[in-house]
Amino acid sequence: MTRIEAARRRAAGAKQIAAAAAAAGFLATLLLVRGTHVGHAATSSGSSSGVSSTSSQSSDDFDFGSSSVAPSSGSSSAPQAQTSVS
Repeated sequence: MTRIEAARRRAAGAKQIAAAAAAAGFLATLLLVRGTHVGHAATSSGSSSGVSSTSSQSSDDFDFGSSSVAPSSGSSSAPQAQTSVS
């Protein structure tokens, strides 16, 4: 075996080890994120009162104000635009 062949073999082995380490790191990160995901509310199974501690809001609870895009009624002047060509 020549020195070039040995170097290629070592490089291929190093690439395989690096790929395996990257895959293991990705999997570990994925599991950590899944375990610590804060987007879900914690539920209590020991509640004896039967009242849920989580609240949900429907889209009907939000007030986005008026849907009008027109200027307010107090404005009597028309918008003015100026253009110029030089």
